[in-house]
Amino acid sequence: MRRLSYLVLGLILFATAPVMAADCPTLVQQALAATDSLCHETGKNQACYGNIKLSASPNFHAENFRFDQPGDLVDLHAIKSLQLSPMTLDTGEWGVALMNVEANRPSAKPANLTIVAFGDVALENTVALPTMMDVSVRGRSPINVRSVPNLKAGVIGTVKPKQMVQAVERLADSTWLRVNVADSDLTGWVKTDFMSSGGDLSALNIVDGNQPHYGPMQAFTFKSGSGAQNCAEVPQDGLIIQTPEGAGEVQLWINQVVVKMGSTIYFEAQADGDMTVAALEGHATVNALGVTQTAVAGTQVHIKMDHDLNPVAGPTVPEAYTMDNVVHLPVDLLQRKINIHKPLTKEEIAQAQENSCPNCNGNQNQNCPGNSCDQGKGNNGNCPGNSCHDQCPGNSC
Repeated sequence: MRRLSYLVLGLILFATAPVMAADCPTLVQQALAATDSLCHETGKNQACYGNIKLSASPNFHAENFRFDQPGDLVDLHAIKSLQLSPMTLDTGEWGVALMNVEANRPSAKPANLTIVAFGDVALENTVALPTMMDVSVRGRSPINVRSVPNLKAGVIGTVKPKQMVQAVERLADSTWLRVNVADSDLTGWVKTDFMSSGGDLSALNIVDGNQPHYGPMQAFTFKSGSGAQNCAEVPQDGLIIQTPEGAGEVQLWINQVVVKMGSTIYFEAQADGDMTVAALEGHATVNALGVTQTAVAGTQVHIKMDHDLNPVAGPTVPEAYTMDNVVHLPVDLLQRKINIHKPLTKEEIAQAQENSCPNCNGNQNQNCPGNSCDQGKGNNGNCPGNSCHDQCPGNSC
């Protein structure tokens, strides 16, 4: 955790002092400038207190937890929940937080996502507290580490005899263990029969072997305010999540909805209302209750939520968002600068759905939502799915 000098704190608190209602745009600018200044050194799996006011609840194991002043940094492992303040003109409050989140991808190096939360937003980390146990190979032969718990699955690493690795999770029947792959940031699976440990394996967290290994704030619940803002320059409460350059597609678990993205995505969610997933650039593939839809740049999908923020229906078909709803979003706080995509027309959306083109061999249309081409040759650089080439702005190459 990092504390600012009194001089810098004084400047920031001055910047966030109450202003008149007529200065609403100024308040927004000051809040974003303060967050940008204070949070530019946020490290991997850290949260930064960007602007007043927000409160945080620690996990029970967190020691010396303090996250109550602009500029404070805290490890995501220590956070159980966050609550940010809505825009309040008479006090000059508007909560802004920035997080750098390591998001694992199957059989690939982790990517550090940027999450910006602003306004009336509540988040709760739903990832179980990590469990770890040292294990080693039982015999004299190396053991393969596989991408999923199946002897026919791809090999992503090995464990050598006498080499100690950390087991972090297990299947319900304990037949397979998920371990940290040595000399990498990957996790994979080993057959329990081939391993020995000095502890009780039942102490490890139980997971679904077909799901990725979720770290802190890779799986969470959140809700955002639904009321009208005090002025047009205040963005609607919510989250922006962005993958970095060349990171590929990553998977998150948000309100019991699987979101795979390689892009910059804006989220809103209200209990007994909708969770909205809007692709500002790139794409987001959304799955809820067995239904999958892909929002390409310039479109959004909705998922109906119950009172507990669980999905009660699959995602809707993509529709264009309204530019007025996204134009003031704080995208300047993101690590990778973007231009928010203009809303697509109905004709462009229809064309995008037709051109999912899994076999386009690099000659895909700019509205192709999936962009699953590997070659990327001949791509015009504007494809919203961005798994084609490093010229694509969504960067899920």
